[in-house]
Amino acid sequence: MRQSEETTASSGTNTPTRSEAAAHAALRACAAALRRHPAVTGTLLVACGYGLMNLGWRDTAEAALVYCLGAHILGVLGRGSPSSRWLPLTWNLAFVVDLGVKAFLMTVYKSRPDAALVIEAISNTNSDESAEFLMNYWRLLGTYTLQLSVLLVLLFVATRPDPGHSSSRRRSVVVATAVFALLHLHPGVRRANPLVFWPVQAATVEEFRANVDTLRTKRENALAGLGDWMPTYAGPEKHTVGLVIGESTNRWNWQLYGYSRNTTPELVKQADDKLVVFRDVLSAASSTVSSFRQMLTPRTIQDPRNEEALPSVLMLARAAGYKIFWISNQHDRYISTRFAEEADVQHMLNKGGTVAERNLDERILPEWKAALEDPAPRKLIIAHLMGAHAHYDLRCPDHLRHFEESVDDVDRDLEAKGRPEWVRVKRDQYDDAMLYQDWVISRLLSDFKDAVGSSSSAWLYTSDHAEEVGHTRDFTGHSPDEAGQVIPFMLWTPEAFSPQRKAELERRPYQTDVLDWTLLDLLKVRTRQDRPENLLLADTYRPHERRLHDGSVYHPSGTTRLAGTSAAIMSP
Repeated sequence: MRQSEETTASSGTNTPTRSEAAAHAALRACAAALRRHPAVTGTLLVACGYGLMNLGWRDTAEAALVYCLGAHILGVLGRGSPSSRWLPLTWNLAFVVDLGVKAFLMTVYKSRPDAALVIEAISNTNSDESAEFLMNYWRLLGTYTLQLSVLLVLLFVATRPDPGHSSSRRRSVVVATAVFALLHLHPGVRRANPLVFWPVQAATVEEFRANVDTLRTKRENALAGLGDWMPTYAGPEKHTVGLVIGESTNRWNWQLYGYSRNTTPELVKQADDKLVVFRDVLSAASSTVSSFRQMLTPRTIQDPRNEEALPSVLMLARAAGYKIFWISNQHDRYISTRFAEEADVQHMLNKGGTVAERNLDERILPEWKAALEDPAPRKLIIAHLMGAHAHYDLRCPDHLRHFEESVDDVDRDLEAKGRPEWVRVKRDQYDDAMLYQDWVISRLLSDFKDAVGSSSSAWLYTSDHAEEVGHTRDFTGHSPDEAGQVIPFMLWTPEAFSPQRKAELERRPYQTDVLDWTLLDLLKVRTRQDRPENLLLADTYRPHERRLHDGSVYHPSGTTRLAGTSAAIMSP
């Protein structure tokens, strides 16, 4: 009797309730419906992928719409013959790759693939820099590859055609194709279709490269327009200006600006009443080419005119009687063609054009001294450093490595903020590069002082842009936000500044998209197009609204954000 009761109880326990049975039936019906409509299943997976990668609801919706229509059309066509069954797989692969590239660019650079930053970078990149890029981001790329491979497998399984439902689908292909074509009249839909968007992007890159090749012709046209500028020299018989342009240098990593690490001991020694250390300067952009196009031409953020049709600072200086020297430890296709070829003397010291070698900036020093010794009465000497261009570990000789071998407050602060080990290692390597840059920049300044003595002259240092090295997020590299654009900016003249005047100048907010006007002022060159409000050292200077590379208005954070110190940046 007891056994019968236990059997009855056991069988009762295993019998599903009505609600469970209904749920199971609903799930089976849903699964069957999804099998009958693989395009819908794939669309849900694609939408989830774009959404989880934080590409925004609009991009996600547009991608889902384009994918759904295309998957339906190709899915039906793929049922027709074995030879056409690769069409759905190609469609799935295109969206997975599109998702991966767009998500990577948004995560790392906060940019779309059709942004000027990306187009310029791709157009201006060689094979060595591509290899360096892969080495720097292999962790993130590996993670994305794994995630996207899972998505591709799921899409392949979910969107396999069901031959039992082919006849009823063919009539809808005509309607879906018409809708699909009409939707592509909208630019957002065209951007969402990877088979349309990426060929257009490739053509845009090629157009940019072709534009570089026509720069020489445009330079002749700009020279012909010098009459509208009428540059004239308004200084003493002899005058020398030295311009040192760094690379990827963040002032938040300089001891001279309050960083707790001893990264600029030599420059600290030279900080006297003749050296003005500007405290609130933002780069024109967060990439090299974009910054140069604004620093050395009339193009600005507010007035993005075609700078290639206008004279650069180098053209105006030559027309005013200057002999120009261009000394570079970089090999940049655009900058070499656009600016270096405008100089009277060119020393392109990085012959191989690779940044993945230890091309130390000290190689510039002999050519810098030779230029200073040149007997020309008026000279503009420009030095373009390799600076802290990744790889950071290649930007410092072994005997100067210091921070990689020690543990200090910066290391402990980064660890407390949860920065991963690879970011902390990159920070140490970057700070070692800063220590070496301190030595190089100090030598360039010392040699300049020794050569000019008390004669009429000016020496200016700036960087093309800054670099994020774990200050605000788990990332190292170019960044279109504050961390990617806060740069050191220093001016030396043989005349001392009063303490009050020096302090007032150092507090001035500035952005280097208008650097050309201050350079012309230092060169003592006047033109018909002068902009007194952009002369950083003049009483007529008026700060203008500053913007970050992503287009947002810049508001200084107020503190250095430096690990290991709470020193405040001087605010205007």
